[in-house]
Amino acid sequence: MFSQKRKFKNLKGLTLHAIYEGNDKNNPVVILCHGYGSSKDNESTHDLSKKLVTAGLSVYRFDFTGCGQSQGELSQLTPDQGQDDLKSAVKNLNAKKFALFGSSFGGYTSLIYASKNPVLALGLKAPVSNYPEVMKAKGNEKENKALDFTKEAFKYDVYELAAKIQAPTLIVHGGNDDDVPLSQIQKLVKSLGGEKELSIIHGGTHQMRGPAMQDAHNQLTKFFVNHLL
Repeated sequence: MFSQKRKFKNLKGLTLHAIYEGNDKNNPVVILCHGYGSSKDNESTHDLSKKLVTAGLSVYRFDFTGCGQSQGELSQLTPDQGQDDLKSAVKNLNAKKFALFGSSFGGYTSLIYASKNPVLALGLKAPVSNYPEVMKAKGNEKENKALDFTKEAFKYDVYELAAKIQAPTLIVHGGNDDDVPLSQIQKLVKSLGGEKELSIIHGGTHQMRGPAMQDAHNQLTKFFVNHLL
């Protein structure tokens, strides 16, 4: 078993923190992208990481700008900054091949990245594909930080980008998710260009805790094992 704490810079010069862990560095690796305002060390990310490592995979989990141990303010974490952070993390990992997992904002970031770069497999949990719609529904589109975020989000047609993704993809989504509407998920599934699967988690909210979280993570672990080992 190995566990390495890592630091790296993004293009803004901010120091981001990561953990690279597993049983063998030769094992296939999954990069984990957490949700907005969350961290690499939250309960959900930690649980999925443990399951993947136990199953024989390696994991690289990092904190986005303004999250967890990473430098910066959360208000700086926009769609473009998410791409910069993920690309910087990939460079730090220095692996030629890897799979990608993303939750909510991390799923949104992973979708955009995977549409432009090869990944072995793509696992998503409640990914956002239309941020302006989600933010309008929450009634916070008039906040200053939301205005900057939404302005960038309009640049990305995630459904159009998803058509370019050929990696096998699994999306798990809570049946009681009030933050990301199921209609977004269904449109995303139809848009994806490669092999894809959608699993609705009974009783799962957007945060997906308890039994729903375990169900989602068991399915994601099986998916990554089937495509990487």
